[in-house]
Amino acid sequence: MKKRQLLLLIFLVLTIGVIWVIEPLTFNPFGQVEIPKAKSENNFNCNNKNIIETGKVESDANEIINKHMASNSFLGVATGLYREDCGHLISGAGFTKKSKQERTNSNKLWRIASITKPMTAIAIMQLFEKGLVDLDKPIQTYLPEFPKKVKGDITIRHLLKHTSGISHYSSKWDAMSFTYYPTLVSALDAFKDKELEFKPGTQYNYTSYGYTVLGAIIEKVSQMSFSDYMKKNIWDKAEMFHTSLEEKGQEYNNKSSLYIKLGSTYIKSPNTDLSIVYSAGGVQSTAEDLLKFGKAVLNNTFIDRASLKMMINATDELATAKGEDPYGFGWAVYNDPNVGRIIQHGGAQPGASTFFAIYLDQNVVSVVLSNSFGTRQSAFNLSREIGNLALIK
Repeated sequence: MKKRQLLLLIFLVLTIGVIWVIEPLTFNPFGQVEIPKAKSENNFNCNNKNIIETGKVESDANEIINKHMASNSFLGVATGLYREDCGHLISGAGFTKKSKQERTNSNKLWRIASITKPMTAIAIMQLFEKGLVDLDKPIQTYLPEFPKKVKGDITIRHLLKHTSGISHYSSKWDAMSFTYYPTLVSALDAFKDKELEFKPGTQYNYTSYGYTVLGAIIEKVSQMSFSDYMKKNIWDKAEMFHTSLEEKGQEYNNKSSLYIKLGSTYIKSPNTDLSIVYSAGGVQSTAEDLLKFGKAVLNNTFIDRASLKMMINATDELATAKGEDPYGFGWAVYNDPNVGRIIQHGGAQPGASTFFAIYLDQNVVSVVLSNSFGTRQSAFNLSREIGNLALIK
């Protein structure tokens, strides 16, 4: 009798677990449920109608988004488009909570993943402009907690450009942390004693942990928490009032749930703790707030133009040797022969695939935020298609 009860209990636990993960079968991905079409908040109005047809931009954007939804590119997605002389357009489609059939809206909060890195890099450049950090001194000058390495000294410049030799996640599972770290300085304990993968400055290796170190330096030099520094010096300056660090255990109104795409199926993602990578990928925001961030970069709100020029100097070939776009300080830098310079960053983590681009020579910003890991290429493709609507070629 006890064995039968135990087997029944195991069956119930597994059944409940499966239902919880897939929320439920009929919503995977959209079967028997009508896909919410793209809906826009339009503040896009170009003065020069000979260049861009304002009404056509909105209809074309929604058509592009609906095409992606029909091909199951996303479960839920938000897009943003800004052009300096036209204003902005926010569009979204799909579900942010599958089980409740809750659709996206213009104020929805999303994990932005590694779009956090350009924000952190700009914060470092603010400290550089004030003479509080030297980009080429050993990081122990500011962070004595980080041990010296046999393979050589790490500098802030190395960290910004992913040439420090600090390792990245060893696997997708390694990227899932459930440990809370009260400060970024304390988060260093998770990896600071590992040996470097190569001599600093000799190779390129993208690493979120390197940007955790940058966040710890910001904390030490500014004598503020990373969250407080970013709020005062980045988010509030750009009027990004819906942007913050994601704190595990705190309830957020209007926040998208987290999913992972497996084939054509969307399953619930574990609610990971982002405190180990707050300065690399721990920010949550809205599509509109990220357009404000892009606008502030274009208007030199955070740093002067000379500092931005330093950030987007990607003349070395260390990143391209690995088949990636040249990487400056927190930005991947791409020169398009038709539309000019693009600085950009994508991101992926449990519950998020994102892409953000600033078309420097056209004063255009494009952003895509998805609530599903496994849709990063789709986020990149959609960002380019949305951005193209406001470009003059």
